[in-house]
Amino acid sequence: MKNLKFLFLIVLFCNHLYSQERLTVSDTIKLDEIIVEPINSFLGNKDLVYPVTNLNFKKFQTITQQINISEYLESVPGLFIMNNNNFAQDARISIRGFGSRANFGIRGIKIFVDGIPETSPDGQSQIDNINLEIVDRISIYRGNNSSFFGSSAGGVISITTLEDFEENFVNVGVSLGSFSMSKIQTTVGVRNENEKMIFFISNTNSDGYRVHSGYKNLNANFKYLAKLGSKNKLQIVGNILDSPDAMDPGGLNLVELESDRRQARARNLEYDARESVKQFKLGLNLKSAFNNFKLTNSIYYNRRVFDGKLPFRNGGIIDLDKSFWGYKLNFESENFIKYNIGFSYNNQNDHRKRFINDLGLKSEMVMNQFEKYENIGLYFFGSKNIGKLALSAGIRYDDNTITMDNILISSFKISQKIKSINPSFNLNYEFKNFDIFSNISTGYETPTLNELSATIDQSGFNSDLNSVKSKSFEIGISNYQKLTRLKYNLRFFNILTENEILPFESTTGQVLYQNAGKTTKKGAELELNAQLNSNFVIDYSLTRGEYKFENFSNGEIDYSENNIAGIPNSFHKLSLKYSNDKGLNLILSWKKVGKIYNNNSNTSLVNGYNLINFNFSKKIFLFGLDVIPFLAIENLLDEEYIDNVRINAFGSRFYEAAPKINFVSGLKFNF
Repeated sequence: MKNLKFLFLIVLFCNHLYSQERLTVSDTIKLDEIIVEPINSFLGNKDLVYPVTNLNFKKFQTITQQINISEYLESVPGLFIMNNNNFAQDARISIRGFGSRANFGIRGIKIFVDGIPETSPDGQSQIDNINLEIVDRISIYRGNNSSFFGSSAGGVISITTLEDFEENFVNVGVSLGSFSMSKIQTTVGVRNENEKMIFFISNTNSDGYRVHSGYKNLNANFKYLAKLGSKNKLQIVGNILDSPDAMDPGGLNLVELESDRRQARARNLEYDARESVKQFKLGLNLKSAFNNFKLTNSIYYNRRVFDGKLPFRNGGIIDLDKSFWGYKLNFESENFIKYNIGFSYNNQNDHRKRFINDLGLKSEMVMNQFEKYENIGLYFFGSKNIGKLALSAGIRYDDNTITMDNILISSFKISQKIKSINPSFNLNYEFKNFDIFSNISTGYETPTLNELSATIDQSGFNSDLNSVKSKSFEIGISNYQKLTRLKYNLRFFNILTENEILPFESTTGQVLYQNAGKTTKKGAELELNAQLNSNFVIDYSLTRGEYKFENFSNGEIDYSENNIAGIPNSFHKLSLKYSNDKGLNLILSWKKVGKIYNNNSNTSLVNGYNLINFNFSKKIFLFGLDVIPFLAIENLLDEEYIDNVRINAFGSRFYEAAPKINFVSGLKFNF
């Protein structure tokens, strides 16, 4: 970890060199004003030292492709995204290694949009219904958050969609891009003195970079905001997704990759691997202010109907009807200390059917299972300032009940209780020219219902799969130098985990799961932001880490001291942003990703790569309208690299190739 020590010395040197002036918290907002309204109000406490990155996209929404969430998140240290081009598998997001196990979708972290969970109670997130076009700001909380949010909270992503506008408007956008990509979108905003409504709809189609990788997506969003008197605020959000087709080209081995990186795996074509999804979501938040306390009530409902074809015969066709709902009550007050007390209830019901995949045709049913996940959570959080010292601590109790009933097997019905208590403790001390902070917290992850139900014999329950438990330790330093307008944040973390869940692929092609004994994840995260002048901004982030098995054997092979697959040992992001008052926006960015191991044995790896991207937009006043042409070019160097690693894939089919140079361009009209 010599490089980590070197980073620390750099930051101390910068701090000493420019220690003449220091900016207060209120002044820092002038750089890029962000209104942080996180899902739990205690996370918005400015004295809380939890590692958070706040991003604002008001200025640069006109310049993005608005296809992949990586455009919005990849500048965050500690956060890594793979699989931007297989829309049947969804983006794979990991934060400090949490979530890296996911072979599809997102696990180990929680995602909220406008305060409503995108993560089901069992810990599975899908984000194909998130409308990137109306993303206004994002807060990313890194590290164990189980003392706030319960299971599968190794990180939290809180997205706020458009809500701040002064006049009624209509925006229309049309985009065309590589691989026959096309998109049309419309946003409408209506307001009066006490109410706001935002409507959004988009339709996206693409043939995909690889053979058998096309997708279609129709997405609609509704948001209603109202002031109810002087003390109550109401928010209602709704979302509808219709994705009738997203094809899965599968993973390739090295010989196939070098022969034709755009080809699909033959077996995926043979079994017609693909998915279709329909989803409906509705959520309500009511915030009430009283004389000396605040009360927040939240309720939500989500239903997702999934039909999928996987590239194997036994159980290779899945029909999944998933519905989940929940309620949360948060009480906030401030007397001697500022504190929050809360209660949450979450309920998930899955009806999972699996059938024989007879070369793409549905045949005999092999599983008919009802699955239920129920969670009850109680939490407390308090914070106190004592001079220059800020202290905060939280604790949460969770009671989870998992029930599975495979009605094809009359004797099979199982119920499992998982209880967990998770505390956290944070402190921050303000020196003259910088702050230091530390955090200690614990976390846990129950297996998802999909992971528990994945068995080679389709019996429907893996009794050997246990919950993950982790302990996190963190220390850091931060400052803003007014003289140089340089803001930095450096953090060191160490995470100890027991029963890490890992995927592996059977000889038939089905993905199964097992626990590792113990793992360690340790590293450093550096954020730098420099406002060169009123037009130019430089952002830089760096993550370096070691992610290793401390004690893990599958009975035949001892993997201890090997690297955990699917996580790069380093990744960087450097962006130069330019904007002026004439409506011109430019971004030139460089991303460097280090090597990634493909399997537990570390016998195969993906080499690191460099990407350079360019984005342009210009507002033009034409025929009484604001017209904004834009262009986004990805992979300017035309580099060949791997977009997704299929961890521990059977037959060494680890590789999913990324596109070489590609583009999206279009026009946006503001009425």
